[in-house]
Amino acid sequence: MNQLQSFGTSLQPLTISGCASAADIEIGVKESAKSKSVASEIYRVDQSAEMLSAFETVNARADLLRFSTHNSAELEFLMPSHLIIFFPEGMSGGCEWRNGDRPGKSSSMPPNTVLFNPAQDHLWLRKRTSQAPCRALLLTIAPKVITRLSASNGDTGGVRLVQQIGVDDENVRRTLLAILEEIESPGWESKFYAETLVTLLLSQLIRCASNLTGPRRKPYRKGGLPNWRLKRALELLEGDLREAPSMAELARHLQLHPTSVCRAFKQSTGLPPHQYLLSRRIECAKEMMGDRARSLTEIALDCGFSDSSQFSVVFKRIVGMTPREYRRSL
Repeated sequence: MNQLQSFGTSLQPLTISGCASAADIEIGVKESAKSKSVASEIYRVDQSAEMLSAFETVNARADLLRFSTHNSAELEFLMPSHLIIFFPEGMSGGCEWRNGDRPGKSSSMPPNTVLFNPAQDHLWLRKRTSQAPCRALLLTIAPKVITRLSASNGDTGGVRLVQQIGVDDENVRRTLLAILEEIESPGWESKFYAETLVTLLLSQLIRCASNLTGPRRKPYRKGGLPNWRLKRALELLEGDLREAPSMAELARHLQLHPTSVCRAFKQSTGLPPHQYLLSRRIECAKEMMGDRARSLTEIALDCGFSDSSQFSVVFKRIVGMTPREYRRSL
C-alpha cells in the first residue's frame, strides 16, 4: 500500500483534478492478511481539492493541494503513518476539527500553521469558506523512521508522539517550508535531500510533540495581534482584493497606531500587511487563470492590480515565472 491509499467502508471514490488523476488517491477496503478483519485506514480529502504536485521518497509522501475560494472542504485521516498538514498561506476562514469526542475550532489560521496527527490517531478537519484560496501540504511519514531514530539514541522506552493542532515551533515551520520549496522546485539529489529534511522534521517533532517533550519556556515575543484583531485585519484585507484598506484605515479599525499594526501583523503572519495582500492577490489570480476566456489584463484588474505591468512584475517576483508562463503550464 502506498502512503496515499485510504481505507474505510463508508467512503466514496475521490476525484482529484489537476496534474494528478483520481488513481493517485484511492479509497476502498483492505482485509488484513493476519487477522482477516477489515482494517479502518482512512485518507479522505474533499473532492473540491486540486492536486498541484506530489513528491515521494523511501519513507514519506507529500501532496500539495489547493482549495478554491468559498469552498468548505472536509478532510479525514486514520492511518498507519504519521501525518503533518501544513498551510503555508494560512486559512483566513478558519476551520473546525475533531479527534474522537474532542472538538475544536479556530476563526482564522495564520500563514505557516502546522497540524500534526500521529499514526493510528483519528483527525477530522473542515475548513470554512474564505475570501481567498489556500494551499495544504499533506506529508505522510512511515513510523519506522521514528523507530530508527529511537534506536540510534539508545532509547528503550520508546517515543510516543502527541497530536497537536497548531505546532508552535519555528524550526518545524522552517523545515516544512524547505520541503515545500523542494516539492515545487526540485534540485540536485532531490529525493535524498527531502529524505534528510523528513528525518530532521521528525527529530524536531519528537522535541515538541511527544512524551519526551520537556518543559520549555516560550520566548517572549513583543507585538503580535490578539486573535480578534488578527481576524478583523484578515477580514478587511481579504474582503475585497480590488479595494483594500490603507494602512491608516486598517489601523483605525484595529484601534492601533499604523506602525504598531504593521509590526504586530508581521509578527503574527510572517508578512507585513502590504506583502500579505499581494500574496493573496497572486493566489486569487492563479485560480482565475484556469478560465481561458479571461485575459490576463482582466484578471490583473479584478485582483486589485493597477495594470498588467504591475501584475506581471509582482507575479514573477512571488511565483518565479511570468503570468503568461504560468498559464501555459496549467
